[in-house]
Amino acid sequence: MGGALSSTRRPLMIRCASPERRILVLRCGHPTDLFFKEDWKANDLLYQYIESERKMQMTNDPGSIMKTIAEYSPCENSRCKCKAGKFTEDALNTVGWANSKCTRSGCNHPLSKHIRHIVYVSNTEYMAIIKLVFDINNIKASLKILSAKPALQKKKLIESVYESVYEVLCKTVRYDPFKAPNIDTIFDNPPPFETISIRQILMNFSINYFCNNEEVLTFKQALMVTKFLFHSFDTWRWTAPNKISNSFSRVCSNPYSYYYCRYMVYCEMPRLAHSISPRYKASEIFGREVLSYTLESFYKELQVWCYKSNIMWNRNTKLHCLKYMPIYMTFLKTEYENHYSPIWTQDRCLVDVIRVSELSE
Repeated sequence: MGGALSSTRRPLMIRCASPERRILVLRCGHPTDLFFKEDWKANDLLYQYIESERKMQMTNDPGSIMKTIAEYSPCENSRCKCKAGKFTEDALNTVGWANSKCTRSGCNHPLSKHIRHIVYVSNTEYMAIIKLVFDINNIKASLKILSAKPALQKKKLIESVYESVYEVLCKTVRYDPFKAPNIDTIFDNPPPFETISIRQILMNFSINYFCNNEEVLTFKQALMVTKFLFHSFDTWRWTAPNKISNSFSRVCSNPYSYYYCRYMVYCEMPRLAHSISPRYKASEIFGREVLSYTLESFYKELQVWCYKSNIMWNRNTKLHCLKYMPIYMTFLKTEYENHYSPIWTQDRCLVDVIRVSELSE
């Protein structure tokens, strides 16, 4: 990343940031344990592919880069109401690229007027706006592909999510391009979306079932399975709404599609649009209702993965996946069907004591 920032391909008109410039601000205000650690990016092939594509695009002619930024930026000429530039392709890769005229009605100002706000920027700010514009183009291309597919419930939901994120990113470029996009405005409330999380529920289950009953599984074995389920659920791609069982919809306050859209925005979209930060853990921001909707399909897919995956297992991991997990899941299924089970109680004394970070012992 550092090499790209110091590239000689960066336009010479972008000078050093003045002291009063604001720095890139990330969204904050949520507990850090809701977020994925940064190392997930190194193991995510999709994230790495998109990042490499962006780096390749950054080596393009500076005229092409500035034109792309200008297409989403308002004209800063006094009294001009043009909110986004539109430019012809001529001479954009020559010395005169900055003077290409905006062809929108009422504007006719040079491209340089649409990028005046990035003349005095730091490398961090420059990278932020490049990332933002790349994400906008990426989502725009994805929407074009989706529109050509047959009409399905999943497609409609994904389109609505993409369109909502696209609108937020465009507004960010237009009004405050050096601040991380605030996707919290898409829904009425930010994460978490349920009062007791899936992590708390599974910890409660392990405590209730296996602390004083070690004939089936020891408490340590149960915690090993619990940790594995946390990781698996957080990396699992949710089943499409049209393929999920609706047997619990009558007892759930929100439909599955309600949670699916929020999962897409907070857990999946950061893999696709890197200007969105941070990425949340699904097991931390969703709870009882999502578990009811997804447990059956999640476990089926997990079983297939465990037996067919060509992953490099260590001895303990394979043991608790193939031997302990079926026992654990059988009891869990019985328990989560009990609406009065203590696993749904948030205030459990051991939940705050036994942290997931300690389960690796």
